[in-house]
Amino acid sequence: MKKSQRGSHHGLLKDREDTKLKNTEELWRQVNKLRKEKPNTSWSYKEVWVGAGLKSNVALDSPWNAHVKEAIREHNNKVREQSDWGPTAQSERKTLRTANKDLRQEIEELKSKLNAVLSQVAVWEAEAAYHKRENQRLQKQLDRLNSLRGGVLSKI
Repeated sequence: MKKSQRGSHHGLLKDREDTKLKNTEELWRQVNKLRKEKPNTSWSYKEVWVGAGLKSNVALDSPWNAHVKEAIREHNNKVREQSDWGPTAQSERKTLRTANKDLRQEIEELKSKLNAVLSQVAVWEAEAAYHKRENQRLQKQLDRLNSLRGGVLSKI
C-alpha cells in the first residue's frame, strides 16, 4: 500500500495566510461598498462580515483585521458627529434611541406629577372624611341640644 501525502506544515501555514488575505480583501471590499451605498448611516459589524461572505465574525475580530474594525468605528463616529452637530441635524429625524430616551424621561416626569397629584387628592379625601365626621358629630350634638331645649320649653 502506498502512503499518500497529507500535506506539510509549510502548506498549512501558506493556506492560513492565503485565507487571512482573502478575508481581509473581502472585508475591505464590503467596507468600500458600504461607503458608496450607505455613506450617511451607521454600519454594524455584522453587516460588514456578512456582506463579505464570512460565516462568523472571527476574521473581523482578529488582530490582523483591526484596521478594518477601526475604519468601521471611525465611520460610525463620523456619522454620529454629523447627526449631532452637522447642518443636516435639524432636518434629520431623531433616531429611535434618542426618541425612546426622551419618551422615558417624559414618562418619569408624568409619573412624578401623577404621584404628587394623587397624594394631594389623598390629603383632600382625608380632610373631607374628617370634616364629614365632625359635621355628623356636631349635628348630633345640635339635635340633642334642640331636644333638650324642646323638653325644657315644654315644661315651662
